[in-house]
Amino acid sequence: MSDIEPSIPVVDISNSRSRYRDDESGEDYDSEYDSFNSEEDERTASPASPARSTNSHGMRKVKTVNGKKVNIDMTPPDEQLKLAIKRAKKFAAKKKVDKAIHEYTRCIALSRIVYGSNHWKYAESQVNLAEAYLELKDYKAQAEYHSENAKNVMLHGVHTTSTQQEKADVYYVLTRIYRTLGQAYTAEQCLTKASRIGEEREQLSCVNADEVDDTNISLSLAMARLHSKQKKHALSSAEFDKALELMKDRYGEDALELIPSKGRHANHEKAIDQFLQAHSIAGCHYKDGSMELVDTALSLAQAYANTGRDEAEDSAKSYLEECLVNCTTVYGPHHAKTLEVQDELARLLIRTDRHDEAMNILKSSINPKCEVFGDYSESVSDTYKLMASVHLSQGNIEKALRAYKKCHNIETLVLGKNHKKTKESQTTMELLMASPGISSKFVLDKSDELQKRPKFNSVVNRSRPI
Repeated sequence: MSDIEPSIPVVDISNSRSRYRDDESGEDYDSEYDSFNSEEDERTASPASPARSTNSHGMRKVKTVNGKKVNIDMTPPDEQLKLAIKRAKKFAAKKKVDKAIHEYTRCIALSRIVYGSNHWKYAESQVNLAEAYLELKDYKAQAEYHSENAKNVMLHGVHTTSTQQEKADVYYVLTRIYRTLGQAYTAEQCLTKASRIGEEREQLSCVNADEVDDTNISLSLAMARLHSKQKKHALSSAEFDKALELMKDRYGEDALELIPSKGRHANHEKAIDQFLQAHSIAGCHYKDGSMELVDTALSLAQAYANTGRDEAEDSAKSYLEECLVNCTTVYGPHHAKTLEVQDELARLLIRTDRHDEAMNILKSSINPKCEVFGDYSESVSDTYKLMASVHLSQGNIEKALRAYKKCHNIETLVLGKNHKKTKESQTTMELLMASPGISSKFVLDKSDELQKRPKFNSVVNRSRPI
């Protein structure tokens, strides 16, 4: 990275401006935004200072437009940028994805106003949004777009650094850019370049050991996920083990940060052991019925089910039933997590030839799924497909065809007729209709019956001339 020497035009932003006010967020923000502003004011305000009017300091003016009073926010853009960054981090931590994305998008506009379009801070705001799209929504196209924008700013801008800390910050932004590009592109080359930049950053005296560990952990996890997608399970397991060791040294043996990385091993026995550890850690930190505890129990059940052993499937069933009871008690039967657990339990029962139990669960989940996801949703079509597979295993071809027809209709409307899943359902229906005796006595609907009629011919066929 010697050819990419970062440099920064330092912009002097005055810190003498007045602090945030209670009503600085504008009328288009909801009460949650306003409460965040109030908390920030209480934290930053001097306890000895009396309450001051916002208008007296020029932070907000009232303008009359067509006889209506309109509030105009006069907060300087650099102050708005600081507040927007704090809001974005707060919403991301609380998994309020859309609000976090909204704030990160505002940060891009504000950073361009404050620093300009060729400053590394502007590139940082772009990569912040890229990471949010990738980690919170799994939108790879958007992450790729904003990461490319950030890379262009960093590589084509002329930067100068005045301190070691600024140089370290620039290297950190470059590391995040190439790491995000590697995850979005599924490109090992980008992750290797990010690792090389991270090594150069480690040489700076201002970078402490915790920052180095955080960078190495994120890069190891990204490389492990990349190898997993490439079906290189041995390399993936090695990277996950490396990340786990770093995280244990960084956070401790029973830290919550270890939970997402547990169980990502190619060896089933080791994966189950790690999932058990993750479930134990979650049980120590969270209350019964919490979403985190349900997630770890669900992952553990899936790991047991994937082994294919009878005793492991019994363990998987017990964990799934525990999850289902907790979800139904805490969230109710009409919750997305409850329905997800029901689907996993139904799939396990189908694999263990308990078809009647599986069919009862699938039938009972149709109406809640229609209410939660909509009548025409992929979740409902998948349920009909599972019901069709159960009917096929029981030899009820007519019932299987009816279920496949409902599944195909929904997939055609939701995914389109050229989607892979839609084509697979159509092919299965055609194979079933080719079964002896089925096509003659079974008609899917009137449109299929009309298609079998002979085409109209205006020429009348006579056995003898007139």
